[in-house]
This record gives sequence, C-alpha cells and structure tokens, in this order.
Amino acid sequence: MLFRTNIPAPQFPFKIGFDNGIMLLGSCFSDNIGNYFERHRFQVCSNPFGVLFNPISIDHALRMLMAPDSFDKDRYFFRNRDTWVSFAHHGRFSRDNFETFEQNIDEQLAKAADFLKQTDYLFVTFGTAFCYKFIPRDLIVSNCHKIPNYKFDRIRLDVKKIVSLWNETLRLLKELRPELKVVFTVSPVRHAGDGMHENTLSKSILLLAVDKLVDNETTFYFPAYEFLIDDLRDYRFYAKDLSHPNDLAVEYLEEKVSESFFTPETQERVRIIRQENKFLNHQRLRRD
Repeated sequence: MLFRTNIPAPQFPFKIGFDNGIMLLGSCFSDNIGNYFERHRFQVCSNPFGVLFNPISIDHALRMLMAPDSFDKDRYFFRNRDTWVSFAHHGRFSRDNFETFEQNIDEQLAKAADFLKQTDYLFVTFGTAFCYKFIPRDLIVSNCHKIPNYKFDRIRLDVKKIVSLWNETLRLLKELRPELKVVFTVSPVRHAGDGMHENTLSKSILLLAVDKLVDNETTFYFPAYEFLIDDLRDYRFYAKDLSHPNDLAVEYLEEKVSESFFTPETQERVRIIRQENKFLNHQRLRRD
C-alpha cells in the first residue's frame, strides 16, 4: 500500500554541471536552492535583489540586470524615517547611511549584471500574484519596508498580464543569451496573510501563467510546488509557521533538483563535496 503521492523527479533535455553559470531570482525556493548550489561549489548568483515575490518585481529586477543603466534610483530609492530603502530590493539592503546603501546596491547590481551575461540556466520562482503599488509614485514595489499600508494599493495580477510581460522579457533574454535555459517554479510557501482562499487563487494564477510561458525548448517548469503540496502533504514537513518548508522538506527538494538536473558524475561530485563540507564544519566546531 502507498501512503503518499510519490511524484518522480522530471527529466529535462539538458544537465547542469560545475562549468555552468546558474542564476536564481524570486521567492524563497530561489534562496533555498541557491544555497544548495553555493554549498556544493557551483557557479551561482542567487537573488541579487534579495527575495522577490511577485512576477512584476522579478521581471523588473531581470530587466535591470539586462540594462543596469535603466535603474532609476530617484524612483526606487526612498528615505523611510532614518533608513534608506529601495523599492526594487529586499529589506536586507536597507541602510541608515546613504553612501553605504547606494554603494552596496551599485556593486551588487554590476556584479549580477556581469554574471547574467555568462549565465546558462536561470531559475525563476513566482511566490504570489498579489503585489503592492506605492501610491505616491505609482510604483509596483518588491517590498513595502514597513511603510504604512494606506500608502499602498493591493493588486492581484491576472494571467494575461503576467504572460504578456514575461513573453517580452524572455524575448529580450534570448537576444542577450541565445542558449539560455529558463526554469520556472512556483513557491509552495502559503501566503497565509492573504487569506487561504486568496492564496489558492494566487497560486492558481501563477501556475496558469507559467504553463503558458513554458515551451519545453528554452523554458521549462520544475514542480517544487507539487513536491511539497502534493508529495510531502503533511505538517511534519513544515516549519513552525506551518507555511514554509522545514529543513527536511528543503533537503527533499534538493534531492529532486539533483535527480532532475545532474548527471550521475555530477551527483557523485556533489556527494564528495557534501562529505568535505561536513568534515570542515566539524573541524571548525572543534576549534571553536
């Protein structure tokens, strides 16, 4: 008897190796899998704008990487009380000192833009179809930075809007990197703050949009959402907030990434590096 829905790892017409450049943009899955690639010494650039949730903000970030001079600081930079924030970035970029704030963003943008030119595989993770528009600037933001909510309009994107926007971005990407493969995922993390019904609608919009963007030649879908929601359908695989995957679930998703994207030789090298990392961590703990 089977007591769970065992979803096999999908296979793709390419394999990722240590010589490839890998970029990840988007929601928490990008951070988790980006950390996995980094720990195992792949060439990777993960979330250079920080965690991004909605398709418009992820799209804007990607277009800035394709054309760094298009980044309009006057539009995105904002002084919130004593702290400088960027509406294009996660809160981890915020600083009290403007020079430090601007320099850090400039350096990360330049570094990631150069990396994109060498990228072979781009992972894009959509987290929610809801986004927030900063009313004074008529600007869709990546993060509200704890600014009072009356200054924002909450918007739910539709499939047509997402597909239209991203079809153009994919066209631009193809001009920049003709051989680039784009792998879309939808974050399995529930946005409970939106309400459970609204979260379900949001994820449905994202899944439908991705389905229209995938052509299985240059754009693909990796079912991270289904692995957690349908395969690991049990709260023992969730963190204390009951929305984010816990370490065990993340490790399971990492195994699926390995099965889907790595050759047996790459898997073996990853295994060796994992053992080396355990030894180095053990030695570090002993010294401490």
